[in-house]
Amino acid sequence: MSNEHGNTGGSPGLAWRTLKNSFYGMMEFGWPILVALVASPYIVRTLGDDAYGLLSIVGVTLGFFGFLDLGIGGAATRQIAAFYAQEDLEGINTVISTVLAFYLAIGLVGGLAIIALAEIMVTKWLSIPPEYVSAARIAFYISAPALTVSLVLGVLSSIPRALQRFDVASKATMALNTATTALTLILLAMGEGLLAVVVSGLVLNIIAIPVMYMMARRVLPSLRVLPRFSWAVFRELMTFGTAFLLSSMGVVLLYQADKLLLGSILGVAAVTYYVVPGGLAQRIQGLVAAATSIVFPVSSALFESGDHDALRRLYSEGTRLVYILVVMTAVPMAVFADKFLLYWMGAEIARNSALAMVLLVGTYSILGASAIPWGIANGSGRAGINAFFTLAIAAADIGLFLLWIRPYGVAGAAAAYLVSAAIGVPLLTGFLERRVLGLSGFRGAQIFLPVAAVGLLQAVVALPLRFGAVNLWATMGLMILSALTFPMGYWVFGLVQDGDRRLVSLLLQRFKGTSPGSSPEA
Repeated sequence: MSNEHGNTGGSPGLAWRTLKNSFYGMMEFGWPILVALVASPYIVRTLGDDAYGLLSIVGVTLGFFGFLDLGIGGAATRQIAAFYAQEDLEGINTVISTVLAFYLAIGLVGGLAIIALAEIMVTKWLSIPPEYVSAARIAFYISAPALTVSLVLGVLSSIPRALQRFDVASKATMALNTATTALTLILLAMGEGLLAVVVSGLVLNIIAIPVMYMMARRVLPSLRVLPRFSWAVFRELMTFGTAFLLSSMGVVLLYQADKLLLGSILGVAAVTYYVVPGGLAQRIQGLVAAATSIVFPVSSALFESGDHDALRRLYSEGTRLVYILVVMTAVPMAVFADKFLLYWMGAEIARNSALAMVLLVGTYSILGASAIPWGIANGSGRAGINAFFTLAIAAADIGLFLLWIRPYGVAGAAAAYLVSAAIGVPLLTGFLERRVLGLSGFRGAQIFLPVAAVGLLQAVVALPLRFGAVNLWATMGLMILSALTFPMGYWVFGLVQDGDRRLVSLLLQRFKGTSPGSSPEA
């Protein structure tokens, strides 16, 4: 079964579109890394540990209020994908308009809540040096309208993603990230500080709204967006959105609460020592999320068509490729963590953050490994599975965090995150296998064992290479070399599967200019 909208289980057209979307997703992941490698040391040094920690907390606050969307965003993405498969363009417009009207309302409510809580956060909850109190207060006030702007951008960016046009969404995201970083560097070079950086981010996001709208119109010319509200559509979205809401709350707690607690208990400088290595380690999960973001809409289409064999194949082959990506990137990041931080950020951050980075690499590797079951659970309409396990992991993380943060500092926070993820993610994967896919519950573990064996060999080879890590470029080169040893070992030990060969064959056909059996639009 195949059509232009992607309801197919295994056609070359779908395979190429999936691969292309994953490629653009990985570009969206990789470009910010290159930008951060160049810009972050200057930004952190110029702002200072306290101001950079405050900047991070402002961003965390926006993320924390993200749960106000009540899960509507995820439900809307699924509904748009379903309507597009049915060629119901008017239904898409109604969904987008309803979500936009809803987001404008909750953006106002959330912004007022941020303003109301700003004084308490600055004077009571966070340990902020006196010289930064006034700037912190104003920064929170500025972040209030930024919430509405980010919600509107989220609506517009969901359109090309739901239509499986990740190339459009990725280009827009990369352009906005580059412009934001470039403007930050210019302002800091001009002698400006925290407030100028926060204001510039808001202004650029406002400018991005019409740009993102025009890009959405490119992929969906029939798009007509007005902030009109349909109760019927809203009720339908809420039916599925409730599970997304709980899942979003769990994600917010899991990804944001630790930073706020750190800022309160250990001070805002500790947030810098946690966010810098965490930002690097999170790239592992970001890589996987970028490569697998197509799983949500594709699995939605497969469930709609009832092609469960294709769905199980998507799970097995996707999970194996996710494990490969995770292990081959995580090993060099863990082995060279202290060296990279030293040459990239300096001795102080390396001293305070190296152990935390190793632990967070493990954490985000485990969370990244859940990408395929997470996407399939959402695509199947069983987002409640993700919600339950995410909330459970978040609860365990916060409990362990409060036990370990004072005696072990930043490393204790990272250890709490690792232990909670190491328990929760395997349980999530096994549960989804049994209840949604009809598998044994141990399929993921069976796929992981040979990948882990090659990863162990990769680590053994990487450890002696540490002696050659004498500067940043040498360290990065050795990390890349270490990553490349994984596919070499995977091939030498005869672990390459048919799915891997199909992807390689598809790539070779495209690079040679021959068609794999479908039109370019497929």
